[in-house]
Amino acid sequence: MALSIVLHQAGVDHVLIDRLAQQLQTSRAGVIHAQTLETLQPLGVTQRLSELALKLQNFAIRDRNRALLKLDFSKLPSRHPYLMMLPQNLTEQVFAERIAALGGVIHRTVEAKAVVQDADGARVTVIENGREKLISARYVVGADGMHSLVRRSTGIEFDGAAYDASFVLADVRLDWPVGPTEVSLFFAPAGLVVVAPLPDGSYRVVATMDDAPEKPEIGDNPGAARQSWTDPKKSPGARSVVELAFSRPSPLGPLVPQGPVVSHG
Repeated sequence: MALSIVLHQAGVDHVLIDRLAQQLQTSRAGVIHAQTLETLQPLGVTQRLSELALKLQNFAIRDRNRALLKLDFSKLPSRHPYLMMLPQNLTEQVFAERIAALGGVIHRTVEAKAVVQDADGARVTVIENGREKLISARYVVGADGMHSLVRRSTGIEFDGAAYDASFVLADVRLDWPVGPTEVSLFFAPAGLVVVAPLPDGSYRVVATMDDAPEKPEIGDNPGAARQSWTDPKKSPGARSVVELAFSRPSPLGPLVPQGPVVSHG
């Protein structure tokens, strides 16, 4: 989407396709760093991102209530000396609005199935509404992640590897003693926990967890979420997501969820 904005600004004709019927609705990535914001500045999106985001200057590594290390992002030599906390679905929304403002269109429910390149350019076979179509172009750019069709079509292998660790992620509402001004990384014998404020008053919690389920039972069901906090036997992983960073009694006080746990896998 960022590349599409740049191409529109340069007057380069192109086609942007996405197999999804709508943009992502889950929060996924939750932070944009200063260097990224510097790069996005010419695209005309940083002002809108800034209006929606929560800007934090403090990051701390903690052992329960004891700060082992504190980082002050306000000292960064940048026009954006902070951590910009913004869920990915809102970031994508801003990008989509910018594309539309430039006269562009995201062609949704269009899936690329094959890419062939020769001396004259590239041809992409796509499926739209069950019908196969062919798009010819000078260049094809794949922003389709780890399992990229475009990369595979060029014969380029994926050099990365899967994390050995397993993680669970949730956006929750908490009575959080640290407050909404710091991203906290907690060390604990059971693993690591990150707690980060989000713009809507909720907190992003990411924790290492043995064999975290790909599709957790705790979702957007308030009843199930409340049950998991009050009866850890029925959902043993739920309470440990936050509490593994603390001994009882915790010097930071009790962790009191103020709303449902929303897990994004």
